[in-house]
Amino acid sequence: MLNKNTAKSESFTKLNVLILNASLKHKGELSNTEELARLVVKNMKAEHNELAAEFIRLSDLYIPPGLKFSEDKKDKWPEIARKIVASDIIIFATPIWWGARSSLIQRIIERMDSFDEQYKEKGRSVLLNKVAGVVITGSEDGAQSTLGALLSVLTFMNFTIPPECCTYWVGEVGKPPANNRRDRLKNKSSKVMAQKMASNLVYYANLLKKYPLVKS
Repeated sequence: MLNKNTAKSESFTKLNVLILNASLKHKGELSNTEELARLVVKNMKAEHNELAAEFIRLSDLYIPPGLKFSEDKKDKWPEIARKIVASDIIIFATPIWWGARSSLIQRIIERMDSFDEQYKEKGRSVLLNKVAGVVITGSEDGAQSTLGALLSVLTFMNFTIPPECCTYWVGEVGKPPANNRRDRLKNKSSKVMAQKMASNLVYYANLLKKYPLVKS
């Protein structure tokens, strides 16, 4: 049985990480969700030298509703889907809006239904042997319920879900949202969660590279 120290000493394989940022803010705007996700990635790079990470700001892309792999010529989902398939670790990063995940992360979940077509063709999910993690930010509450709802979907889609695979931060009730970043940066628990999440994602990604799951 491998322990974490063994995995680290043998982990020379390159790992590809994709971060799907479902903040409703656009490129150039400060995003608590992206900053917390970047902290996780920073810790992942400290765990594993050969690690490449790509951030996708979903709010800046055209992703129409639908169930097909490609809905029209402008649809950016096929490009995102190819990057998901090419990645070892996918981080789903979302703010909380009115107690639930953002509409953008919901759109991604709906579009991932298109992977079922490949499942039927190949007899196995293209998402098998990929590790999933979740980053959540918000102004008040809802982190645990948002996490539970997301992980329920991801595990049925064949992602591997490591222990402590989430980092979240939510502000206190009634506090001005303008102070969110200042309060978040002071929060020790979010930093600890980011470190543990990073370590576990890297460990399980390495494990699956060496001992991939097989489903007929």
